[in-house]
Amino acid sequence: MKNIIFVFIFFSSCVCASAQNPITNLKNGALLIRLQTNEHLINYYLDNNNMKQAKYEREKQKTENNHIIKTFQKEWSFCPVYFFYSYNSTQITENNFKNVFKNTDETKLNNDEQKILNNNFLIAYLGKNTGSLKFHCLVLNNQKLEQLKHPYPRYVMTYRALWFLRRKLSKTIHILEKKVRWYLRVQ
Repeated sequence: MKNIIFVFIFFSSCVCASAQNPITNLKNGALLIRLQTNEHLINYYLDNNNMKQAKYEREKQKTENNHIIKTFQKEWSFCPVYFFYSYNSTQITENNFKNVFKNTDETKLNNDEQKILNNNFLIAYLGKNTGSLKFHCLVLNNQKLEQLKHPYPRYVMTYRALWFLRRKLSKTIHILEKKVRWYLRVQ
């Protein structure tokens, strides 16, 4: 009887541990990329009647976002990758995926793709990490937009401030995918 109880406890703890593992869940889900909009800067220019600069910033951000989308589609192969704008972050944390899209044409997800995402995704963004030392990187977050903790892959540094070490986005994505695959291999 003790052996049966021990086996039951062992298997139930294994199942619970894998259910709470965000990287394992990512294998059957998707990676959502949060794209910046720079709305605060654009609104500043609009409030100061600087339409030319506001238009320039909007176009610059759109070009940068399109580059991010195309690079992720080309480099990331671990799971599906989808995109959303930063002003939709609250909706994403509430499992509302109506504003998530697939490509530069902003093709929305169908109902089946949205159902697969339900609590089965991670969020990544390019920006500063949440640690005590702030540096630019590709950050991996859970569904609540909290940076993953050790031992999970958490970020890949871009070395943006160091021109001689600066990584291209494609290399940064490739390194993150390698970290994710390596983590799953050692588990």
